[in-house]
Amino acid sequence: MKDLLAIEFLYPWVLLGLLALPALAWFRRRSRAVPSLAIPSLAGLGHLGRIPARQRAATHALWTLIPLALLIVGLARPRMPRGDLPDPSKGIDIMLALDFSRSMAETDFRLDRKRVTRRAALEYVTEKFIVGRPNDRIGIVCFARNPFLVSPLTLDHRWAIESMHQTDLATGTGIGWAVMAAGNFLRKDSDRSKVVILVTDGDNSSGPRASEIIGQLVRDKIKLYSVLIGPEMVVPSVAANHDLNRAARITGGQFFQANDTRALQGIYNLIDQLEKRDLIQKRFVLWEEFFVWPVALGSLLWLGGLIWNSLLRRTLP
Repeated sequence: MKDLLAIEFLYPWVLLGLLALPALAWFRRRSRAVPSLAIPSLAGLGHLGRIPARQRAATHALWTLIPLALLIVGLARPRMPRGDLPDPSKGIDIMLALDFSRSMAETDFRLDRKRVTRRAALEYVTEKFIVGRPNDRIGIVCFARNPFLVSPLTLDHRWAIESMHQTDLATGTGIGWAVMAAGNFLRKDSDRSKVVILVTDGDNSSGPRASEIIGQLVRDKIKLYSVLIGPEMVVPSVAANHDLNRAARITGGQFFQANDTRALQGIYNLIDQLEKRDLIQKRFVLWEEFFVWPVALGSLLWLGGLIWNSLLRRTLP
């Protein structure tokens, strides 16, 4: 029953044609006359067969009005929604630059009351963040001394998450190169908002610092959120002049610190809220069409009426 209530019509105004059917039935019934001949007696005419009476209204409706009604319903295009298609005009583009250096193997974070590595905590929180943004194209760059692409921008978030889980740790921490690579993998021709989320647990030890290459992100209108994780918090006086803080502020982003899984989850939640966009979004829907059924049934009834009137129904010559 719920499925029937979900049926919609692409051209509902065509259904107004149904209002004309009662008038058509009345007009045909009034104008249709049975040919007759005045004779004094019917005696001797029995062998000619029965003289047809006026066609019954039910027969007329079966062969004429019902097929016409079904055709009108079919022309109105009945259909039922069967799900949404991803709309590429929604959401934003996000590149995650995740530190996968050897120090991420330190077991100084907790998850479900168990000690886990920094990497395990980062992957857990990152997965929840990605799953919570189904309309965004998300890519992942992992880095140690050098950055390496784990997943390009995609709406196939499950594949991106699995690729992240299968990535190995390496030595070194090249933060500047990671920020540059993440910016390069964002599509410059896209009119979406563009964001880089950098998560690291150490200072830059290879290549340029983030603030030294941040001009590229500013030029391409890319916002940087930088997150420093680890058990030891940087004091506010030092954090104010931290390289990751300066780089984030220049692009219009923010700098955060997380010393445990809960704090890291809170930062991801905050970034999630900061990058929510209020859009008038187009909706692409998969439809199941039903117009063929009333059109086919109406055609069969109309054809049956032709056969009945032409071949099977006996009439006087």
